[in-house]
Amino acid sequence: MGLRRITWLILCLPLAACASGAAVSSSPTAEVPITSASTTFVLREAPADAYCDAPGSDNPAHNLTFHIDPLATEQVSATTDTGMAFVTYWSPGFQPGTDAERVIRDPAGQVVVSDGDVVLIPAAEQMRLHGYLVLLCPAPGGNALYVLLKDPA
Repeated sequence: MGLRRITWLILCLPLAACASGAAVSSSPTAEVPITSASTTFVLREAPADAYCDAPGSDNPAHNLTFHIDPLATEQVSATTDTGMAFVTYWSPGFQPGTDAERVIRDPAGQVVVSDGDVVLIPAAEQMRLHGYLVLLCPAPGGNALYVLLKDPA
């Protein structure tokens, strides 16, 4: 790169930032990971040995609605049509989308669930979310919902 090109680049970058609405600062700023600028919600990590004694056996619910709200105390949760609330836990590899998207992606980047998605709870088989096993675990101390990348052995 020639000196003229470098000088042009140095002069044009602040103008380009101003034209796009970005603030220009001459003081150094802290380094911030790219994902933190647009994603503030986090996923609770499912334990490697997640299981339920009797997953959903006494649950009269027919469907489950997912809630993704970066400003909520429980940022990712699910509620049945009977009003039973579940805290969600995700296997490592699932990733939150941006705050504006309000989605959760699998390791390949495909959206697995979006805020407001309603998922049917099957009566006679394991629940799945885009092919991933879902364990509904009602418990007196708090209801848990685990989304697993792989079925337990």
